[in-house]
Amino acid sequence: MSWIEWTDNKFRGLDLTQLKVDQAYLNISNQQSKKYFLYSLSEQCIKCPFRFLKAIRPENDTLVKLNVDKGFELRLFWKDHGQYVDPKLVNDDLFWSDQPDFGEFGVYDLLIKKTGPAMLETAKEPVNTLTSILFISIFLISFYWICKFINIFFISRPRNAQEATENPIQESTSDNELDTSKAKKRLKSLDIFRGVAIVLMIFVNSGGGHYWWIEHAVWNGLHFADLVFPWFLFIMGVCIPLSIKSQVNRQVAVKSIVKKIIKRSITLFFLGLCLNTLWGATFQNIRIFGVLQRFGVAYLVVSLIHLTFMNNSVNAETRFQQLFYDVRMIWRQWLVILSFIAVYLIFIFGVNAPNCDRGYNGPGGIHEYMSHKNCTGGIAGYIDRTILGVNHLYQRAKIRSVYDALPFDPEGLFGCIMTCVQVFLGVQCGVTLVVYPTAKERLRRWILWGLALLALTCILTLFSVNDGFIPINKNLWSLSFVSVTSSLAFLLLSLIYFLVDVKNIGDDFWTIFLYPGMNAIVLYVGHSVFHSMWPFHWSLDVMNTHFVLLLENLYTVIIWILISHWMYHKKIFINV
Repeated sequence: MSWIEWTDNKFRGLDLTQLKVDQAYLNISNQQSKKYFLYSLSEQCIKCPFRFLKAIRPENDTLVKLNVDKGFELRLFWKDHGQYVDPKLVNDDLFWSDQPDFGEFGVYDLLIKKTGPAMLETAKEPVNTLTSILFISIFLISFYWICKFINIFFISRPRNAQEATENPIQESTSDNELDTSKAKKRLKSLDIFRGVAIVLMIFVNSGGGHYWWIEHAVWNGLHFADLVFPWFLFIMGVCIPLSIKSQVNRQVAVKSIVKKIIKRSITLFFLGLCLNTLWGATFQNIRIFGVLQRFGVAYLVVSLIHLTFMNNSVNAETRFQQLFYDVRMIWRQWLVILSFIAVYLIFIFGVNAPNCDRGYNGPGGIHEYMSHKNCTGGIAGYIDRTILGVNHLYQRAKIRSVYDALPFDPEGLFGCIMTCVQVFLGVQCGVTLVVYPTAKERLRRWILWGLALLALTCILTLFSVNDGFIPINKNLWSLSFVSVTSSLAFLLLSLIYFLVDVKNIGDDFWTIFLYPGMNAIVLYVGHSVFHSMWPFHWSLDVMNTHFVLLLENLYTVIIWILISHWMYHKKIFINV
């Protein structure tokens, strides 16, 4: 295997530039006078039949282009079984099968001899796709230290982020301030956490180097990209009690607070709807829901719940009462949220979609050997398709190519129920921040919440991707998905809070994320609108390596980080 992700453009007459990232060539030489049929099954398609790839002509060579990012199995049959072959059936015409370990840009030969078994050989070794991460990491570390050197010796030090509290646009900072008896203190860790979320979101939306483990999981499972959106929702929830408490302390009328909540929710939903029309506004097939739309719905519901059931008079006399003081402060809100969870679970396990099994929540299509063909997403998918309409859902979900499934919107209507739960866990985190004055008490509570939610995830999933009670699933926004992403959010916020607000460690590094976190909505909308325009994006004639794709994706991230730094130094803070 080549240790760098580079290869010659030509090999044995083959044009390797025609291969996309994570693809390889398989040349099948059939010396027999018999025709064969090649089928494949990817490991990312769970409980699926083999899919027809190509007919192998007799006494001829056939070239096949294969995706090799995940493991797969190949089978050769004498008979044409159509588009799919059920692997559970015993096929008396099976000639050859193998689970080869192919790699990017490799060239492989399968020889079907006139007599004897077929032979699979490696004609050209694949490249190593992971070394690109190492080279890019070295580049980023070098770039960071060069910038730090320039900043120290040639540019005056940037203003301390604490000055942001003096920003005349008070609206943009109020969500991140704590009232104290001495002064208003801005917690940098909240902005940094939000900045981490938006920077990672720009990175994964740009492509994430096209590594499969960075992209969203096809159905069940948790990949890197699956963490970003729930973390953004979590930190929004953290700021809800801070914002509402600040307004209540300023004696803002409840009616005015409600108007502000509704206005912000409508604005978020409208912005999201506008972003869905970047490729044209056709009312017959416009996607109704999306990321910002779900933000708007969840913010509206959770903020009104928190405002309606606020309780500032809870006894804390006994040790037990003190131990759960922050939970008891919002116990009525917890009852509402628990009812949300109950409704969600009753629907997904107790209500069956027409012509579908009760409790089925898989991707449909060819999953489980086509026994749930029109049941994509179970009752959740059925509700979204019925209320919103198939044409108004997300059309490019990966389950459509992997499972031949129906359209399914991962940010659809039904999933908003559990998204509200996700945001409310952020509210609980924010209430802890308000109730407990010392860093030790806050950190202890947050870490306990993180570990408790992690334990809940283990119970729900039975440490399995597909075989637990409730698998981790971003598409359905499952309970286990909420628990594991919230667990990691609690733990990550604890780490950042301890390093930044308690110990003041690594200020120069965390500044990278601080400024993006103070203008997150601008960066999200901006990168969505300008994602294919120079200078926010560039491309080459051939971009089929992880290295080039990583370089371009990180370039996009750096551009938006620099824009956020410029906005900060110009004291431009825009919120909705």
